[in-house]
Amino acid sequence: MPDISDAVREDIELRLGQFLKGKTGYSQPTYVGAGGSAAIYKVDTLAGTRALKVYDPKFFSSENAQAEARRLELQRSLIGHDCPTLVKVFSVEEAEGTAFIEMEFVAWPQLKKVLASVPDEKISSLIQQLVEAVVFLEKLDIAHRDVKPENIHVTEDFSHLKLIDLGVSRTMSPRDEEGGDATDHGKKRPFIATAQYSSPEYLFRLDPPSPNLWKALNLYQVGAVLHDLVNKKPLFDDEVNLGNRWLVARAVLTKIPNFPDADPARLLAQKALATRCLAKDMETRLRIVSWSDFTFEAATDRLSALKSRLAKGKGLVGSQSAAAIDERLRFEREQFAKRFCESIRTELIAACDRVVHVTMMARGSGRASGYEFLLGIGQRATVSALVCLDWFDDMNSNSARASIAAAMSCGSGACPTPEPQAVAVATIGESEEAVSLDVARRLADILMCVLDLLDSAEDAAALHGTDVGKLIANKDVA
Repeated sequence: MPDISDAVREDIELRLGQFLKGKTGYSQPTYVGAGGSAAIYKVDTLAGTRALKVYDPKFFSSENAQAEARRLELQRSLIGHDCPTLVKVFSVEEAEGTAFIEMEFVAWPQLKKVLASVPDEKISSLIQQLVEAVVFLEKLDIAHRDVKPENIHVTEDFSHLKLIDLGVSRTMSPRDEEGGDATDHGKKRPFIATAQYSSPEYLFRLDPPSPNLWKALNLYQVGAVLHDLVNKKPLFDDEVNLGNRWLVARAVLTKIPNFPDADPARLLAQKALATRCLAKDMETRLRIVSWSDFTFEAATDRLSALKSRLAKGKGLVGSQSAAAIDERLRFEREQFAKRFCESIRTELIAACDRVVHVTMMARGSGRASGYEFLLGIGQRATVSALVCLDWFDDMNSNSARASIAAAMSCGSGACPTPEPQAVAVATIGESEEAVSLDVARRLADILMCVLDLLDSAEDAAALHGTDVGKLIANKDVA
């Protein structure tokens, strides 16, 4: 939503002037900034410096008036709250054909503007403070819906944080008048909040309002802020900078955020948690993340830390907690497999330079899963190469045996199933790029072998079904 126009701002300031005439001890307001629905002004009062939020009058004279009135009532219910990490609300008044909200003036810088300067050692504390504000609202049955760095202010030493702007908040529980397909605006499904920081299910408005929908959105948005703190740059920044809202929407729906880092061990727990929070599927996200995950332990005694970690697992077998752990492991494996094979695909595309057409498709699930690469060599042949990850159990559950099963297709008939050839051991979070490059090189060997076979064969059809992976494996042994 674009910021309010100059004409609307002039109208707002006229109404604000009339409103303040009835107030005692208020200074001349100073303009601070504006969004798509309101403008913010700084004003000195007898009680101290305050922020005044004044809404565009059109929101109270259109078909959206009822929804805006509900949001005002929610903000009114927060007057006098005691959460130190949530902006304080002092009054909510409707007058002069619009609404005026008097709030705490937070002079601290906007997190969005100082992301690159946040020290790593401050990240855990800041995200815990954000969780405190979001959980506080959850306990009051309120979903903020627009948690993002732009709506967060931090002290200059990065020790404290406040969440602001409750302008699009709503109840988490469905209202009595809401049917299964209703939203804030009846049967219509307008999008409210910021696409860049919205979960897929919320951005595309495919699920009806429910406590689970809003809890999942909260987890996603807090995870997105954690992502930004770790990466020192905003989520989907490249797509946003292109100014194409469809690219942003596609990124929200399909792009898996990552953490390019020279030090893979840096903030490893925070990276892993942010990745789980940003899971594309709502139900998966709710199963693999909880607010307690944001309690990052900083114990210096590693034995004490181990004892505490193991204590958390007592009695989990056969319980919902065990199921959640299994679901989390499944999710991490799926994300790794996709990340791992996409890295292989990138290497192959760069090497083949459009001479060989590279296609990648997911194959299988569970303990043995992977991706099939179809490598098209013009009209002559296609190589089907299945990169399979066979996951280990117990203490090695984050590691998998990577194998390749590759066969040539030079006709329309079915190919015999090739034998998988083990090529590497891959581990989540450990030397991922190096191992994926090693597997990509093995696929390059397979392609080279296929080209040699095609060049030397009188009839390419005779090569149909050749187990190329086995040929390469035998060559290595020889």
